[in-house]
Amino acid sequence: MKLVVNRCYGGYVLSSKAVLRVLDLKRKTVFAYVQTNADDLEREAENFKRIDKTFEEGAWDFISYFDRPLDLCMNGDISYDELRHIESIDTDFDRDDPELLQVVEELGIEASTVISKLEIIEIPDNHEYYIDDYDGVERVVSGVDLHINGERMKGART
Repeated sequence: MKLVVNRCYGGYVLSSKAVLRVLDLKRKTVFAYVQTNADDLEREAENFKRIDKTFEEGAWDFISYFDRPLDLCMNGDISYDELRHIESIDTDFDRDDPELLQVVEELGIEASTVISKLEIIEIPDNHEYYIDDYDGVERVVSGVDLHINGERMKGART
């Protein structure tokens, strides 16, 4: 079984280009936006800018994905009240998701961000596994290592 893991300090984060490609392979209509006022702690509305697969995100860009376009004001603002009624697309893909694996193989380093270095590893099929991380660097624990004092570790997946 193949899994996607992060191999550097920072954390497991897919690039927006990778997320858009995975959603495209899943045949989902998607509208992606980057939040442009995330560091304004006194903001009264969120400010978004529409992006596409050519967008090159920074380390701390907050990107949201929706199944329909947002109704933004001319300046890119959308009220909190309106935004809280719009559900975003879930981009927390399973690490063994076939489309995710395809995209990480296709894009290589472009699937990662400045705070992630994604890699595909392989473990025996049908093994339970647990992804452990230290400051974002991940390792996969599988098989016999999943049992401590005869008890199965919590959070293990098959």
